[in-house]
Amino acid sequence: MVFLGHQLTYEAQQEQHDWLGEYYGELERRKDQQPLMIFFSRLTRPFKPKTNERLLAQTLKWCNGGKLVDFACGNGAFLARAKEKFDAIGIEMSPRSVALARQIVSPERILEGPLTEVAATLSEKSFDIVTQFGYIEHEWNPRAALKAAFRLLKPGGVTVLKTPNFNSWNRHIRGEKWVGYHIPAHCNYFTPGTLRRMLKECGFEPLPRPLSDRLPTSDSLWFAAVARGRVPSG
Repeated sequence: MVFLGHQLTYEAQQEQHDWLGEYYGELERRKDQQPLMIFFSRLTRPFKPKTNERLLAQTLKWCNGGKLVDFACGNGAFLARAKEKFDAIGIEMSPRSVALARQIVSPERILEGPLTEVAATLSEKSFDIVTQFGYIEHEWNPRAALKAAFRLLKPGGVTVLKTPNFNSWNRHIRGEKWVGYHIPAHCNYFTPGTLRRMLKECGFEPLPRPLSDRLPTSDSLWFAAVARGRVPSG
């Protein structure tokens, strides 16, 4: 597992490294420094599934209804799709993203604040699925985030995660130019082995991963895990 050697407060993250600003700033930097990669990315975009459609498809692989909470729901675009199938709410720390999400999802469905703190206010064992798409790499305490997901899930409920794959071939080849690097917004990185281990330590049993979700060429690491009866001690 790879992580930054210093920790920012949630307030500093929110004020100085808001994800919307970080994302568009990084995109402009790459347009300037890696124009060829940006060109090929745009060229292949029509052949790629739309982001939120793919996120919903990944979710429906493991659960096709019930109560859903989306950790770090961003601008609410995924929630807007997910509410077609689920009784869905989202948690988001960024005020900018919260404002955008509340324009397309009922405002009461978007809970604002540091994720683990807000999650602690929700009833335990009350959700069928917790989605974590592009969240855990931003969380300074990923173990606390996974335990928060475990607490909210009914026994047998599922969490579905997407995070940069530090073990991807592309990361080894491209080095510091790897697409997964967004520092300090991304403060930790997982390989399949380290994410599997942390999930187990937090009470989850990782589910078998389809071949399409474990290709070493993929920059994204997809995981689903089921909540066991209780969190192991320690």
